[in-house]
Amino acid sequence: MSNKPAAGATATKVGASKSGASKAGFLLLVCLWFVWGTSWPAMRIVFTELPIWQFRAVTCAISGVALLLIGLAVKQRWRVPRRHWGALAGASLFNMTLWHVLVGYGLFYIGAGHAAIIVYTLPVWTAILSVLFLKESMSWRTILALIFGMAGVLVLLSSDFEQIGTNPIGAVFILGAAISWAIGTIIVKRVQWTTDLYALAGWQLLIGLVPIAVIAFATERFTMHEASPQAIWAGLYVLFFGLIAGYALWFKIIEILPVTIASIGALMIPVIGVASGALILGEPVTWIEGMALLLVLGAVGLILFGQPRRKGSSAAE
Repeated sequence: MSNKPAAGATATKVGASKSGASKAGFLLLVCLWFVWGTSWPAMRIVFTELPIWQFRAVTCAISGVALLLIGLAVKQRWRVPRRHWGALAGASLFNMTLWHVLVGYGLFYIGAGHAAIIVYTLPVWTAILSVLFLKESMSWRTILALIFGMAGVLVLLSSDFEQIGTNPIGAVFILGAAISWAIGTIIVKRVQWTTDLYALAGWQLLIGLVPIAVIAFATERFTMHEASPQAIWAGLYVLFFGLIAGYALWFKIIEILPVTIASIGALMIPVIGVASGALILGEPVTWIEGMALLLVLGAVGLILFGQPRRKGSSAAE
């Protein structure tokens, strides 16, 4: 009896499983657009009243513990083997400590809207690093999506060149944050973690918190209790959606999707950030935002709806 039909059926099942996982990854990516996109105006409200380091220290501590507790509640593996300690420390440094520190300094010099736009040069750095260190291939669709997406970011940034030019150090800090996040993402993607999703995100927040807390304690007076109701609600939104839900979504997404695809898909976040800034903060929306939206939608469309369907033996690869 030939076993070819059984092998073909197995390949079909594997292909269907991968297709289902990809659809789930893209659905989570859409959720992330709104979670992180709407967090930027919320952060702007917070940072007009509260010290950056103090807010980061408190929210990272709470969200880190919350993610670990969620992992324990759903019976996920939370222990990190000794062989992964180095990778966890590196991911914590780049994904949490440097990210929050550099964004904090950048927001001191330039506005949150400008910062959100510069941060999403992220796909450039993740694409380059994933080819170098993850050996991911870049199809013509991925390259074209990268060009479209970055063109959209540059269009959004074009009206702000003069203002950013007066404070170039702020743009440098934010650009450094984007590169730092890309490095942390590559570290997470390279390791075959035995620790589960929520615990991995929680440990990174708690480990990355340590130097942030030291800076906050050494440089800032505690003023969280003096915040206005608006800042408190905005801070709670950033905590529960921007940090807890956002990090849980992101680490699940890069577990499912190639890191380059996930990062290009995230280019919708600054567009939603601009739109939510207009709705929440009354920031102006012009033809520039419209042009950027079309370019970014083109980039996202190329990766979300242009993935080749695998069938037969290729699905089992």
